[in-house]
Amino acid sequence: MKRISTSLLLSAVFSLTAAGQNYKQDFEKLCVSGDTAKQRTLLMKWEKAKPGDAELYIAYFNYYVTKSKTEVVTINHTANGSNALKAGKNGDPAGYTSEVGYKKEPLNKGFKYINTGISKFPNRLDMRFGKIYMLGENYNYTNLTKELVSAINYGHTIDNKWKWSDNKPLDKPEQFMLNAVQEYVAQIYNVGKSQADNMKLISETVLKYYPKHVESLSDLGLAYTLKEDLDNALKTLLKANAIAPKDFIVLNNIANIYAKKGDDANAIRYYEQAQKYGDQEAKDLATNEIKRINAKKPVPKATMPKPATAKVSAEKATATKPSAAKTTAKAKTTADKSSTSKSTTSKSTAAKSTGKTTSKKPSKN
Repeated sequence: MKRISTSLLLSAVFSLTAAGQNYKQDFEKLCVSGDTAKQRTLLMKWEKAKPGDAELYIAYFNYYVTKSKTEVVTINHTANGSNALKAGKNGDPAGYTSEVGYKKEPLNKGFKYINTGISKFPNRLDMRFGKIYMLGENYNYTNLTKELVSAINYGHTIDNKWKWSDNKPLDKPEQFMLNAVQEYVAQIYNVGKSQADNMKLISETVLKYYPKHVESLSDLGLAYTLKEDLDNALKTLLKANAIAPKDFIVLNNIANIYAKKGDDANAIRYYEQAQKYGDQEAKDLATNEIKRINAKKPVPKATMPKPATAKVSAEKATATKPSAAKTTAKAKTTADKSSTSKSTTSKSTAAKSTGKTTSKKPSKN
């Protein structure tokens, strides 16, 4: 299975400890050098000396992910078949495309190690997100959803007292986890209608513990929209609107549903509210939709939205402790660019969010 890659996965960045042999630091150096043979030798030595070390399980996971990775570089010619080169995908140099995939068996060994680590250290959120990220990289959205739901449920049992690398507690762990969940919801929403049930399950799990969580109410409304259940979508989004009446993302989505239902008066009413409270992009989109409705043009077919931020990743599954997650501007897409996925930014692992970025619908091989 292959996909476009823009960066190396799981290139370990570690926080350092001071006492004794620092296996993590040594492993980091070997990861930078790319010497997997020496990595394996060090891991065996590490396991013999400190078999119960939580960081050991993460290191093994990183090792097998690296071992499983494949990359094929292809040359891109122009569409007319000439020898001239065209720009590659996803920022690759002109003329080249890098396709990254993962071999099943080495990766499965990595999953076995991280599963053991999670079972021994269930409050280590970095382990959980490392696994979730790789499930997403391999388009395994069913298990990604199961792991997210498991994390949300377990977080409730420990009052979200999550820990990160070196068993250090997270700052504002509840907000951190919820923001990360929203980024994953945005990721699977971008896949399309096939993910409606997964999106619905994640949102309902969050709402079980946080019934007034506006982002999850919005996500649930979008899940119903993907399932073409406009009545429940509208009911859910109106509930979100009652909690956050100035949230222009919710307002846009309510207007979009009214437009789909043929209720022009209410569609215009909510688009006007989006104009009032939204940023310039939201205002422009709402203005265009009002013009479309007044011109009696049909509601455009929904397409995939722009997720608000880069997805949560585990490119560096043993990253140094992140700062508290911050809420950022959400995606602003309305009817003619589809409904909007609400999402927030969090540094849940080493990958940094980049604000409003467009994530293309992944190909499936």
